[in-house]
Amino acid sequence: MKVFRDSRLFISGFYYEDPMEGLPALTHCGEALCFQGHRLRAHQHTGFEILYLARGGIDWKVRTQTFPQKEGDLIVFYPRESHGTVNPACEETHQLWIGLDLDHLGTEGRRLARLLQRGNARLLSGCHAVESVLRAIVRQIITPLPGRKAVVLGYLRLLMTLVEQHLRLEKEMPGTSALPYSYGVQKAISYMEHHPTRRIPLSELAAVATFRQPANFCARFRQEVGETPAAYHFNLRLAAARDGLLQPDSTITEVALRFGFSSSQHFSSAFRRTFGTTPRLWRSRSLLSPDKDKHP
Repeated sequence: MKVFRDSRLFISGFYYEDPMEGLPALTHCGEALCFQGHRLRAHQHTGFEILYLARGGIDWKVRTQTFPQKEGDLIVFYPRESHGTVNPACEETHQLWIGLDLDHLGTEGRRLARLLQRGNARLLSGCHAVESVLRAIVRQIITPLPGRKAVVLGYLRLLMTLVEQHLRLEKEMPGTSALPYSYGVQKAISYMEHHPTRRIPLSELAAVATFRQPANFCARFRQEVGETPAAYHFNLRLAAARDGLLQPDSTITEVALRFGFSSSQHFSSAFRRTFGTTPRLWRSRSLLSPDKDKHP
């Protein structure tokens, strides 16, 4: 294993060459966290390399062409194909990559190689499931557990299946992404949806979205969603509290406090501003007419 750090360019990571004895299909793998100013000089490999971008954006130069890779994308580099970065990353990037000799992975490997070459595949969008597989492979490599070769081989086959799935998806629906937002923003939204009963600090949401700086996360969230994380979660809590009003045994104050509002007055003001009526009137109308549309 080679570990690299450069305090001037703020880059850290590791690289494994021939990481597992007796498994020639896996030629190399690695992970890196890079900041503005880092460049990757042109290089090549004997087999395929696939690189997943967990965060940020990179402009790659492959031979004479430039390919912009965004968060959640998987980029494919072909055997003996020179590739490197064009410009310094404009923001923090987090990359995971793996090198494969597909001929050593049997029928599935050869089929994937044909699919890649036939379609001249380069960028696959929305490949978020690949990240966990790449991380699992690295964990197996660095931990000398019994039977890890068979486990890594299973992960490699799963990885090939996921790549093939995205190749077919791109062919049927070009440019389709599996998520409406980038992976980090989507993770934060899912986290908010599962926690409607309390206020969540911005630092906590940024950590869930794997952003080092809360301000950067807030800016990305607002750019994609159109409002701040605080406003988005506030509206989620307000909608959940509205549903909570359908429980007749709970007072309005109890509902307000249960969903993170400081008082019933705070809850009522926000409710009226958003839905055009008071919580009490909405509850009365909804409980009297349960089969009608409850939204004002």
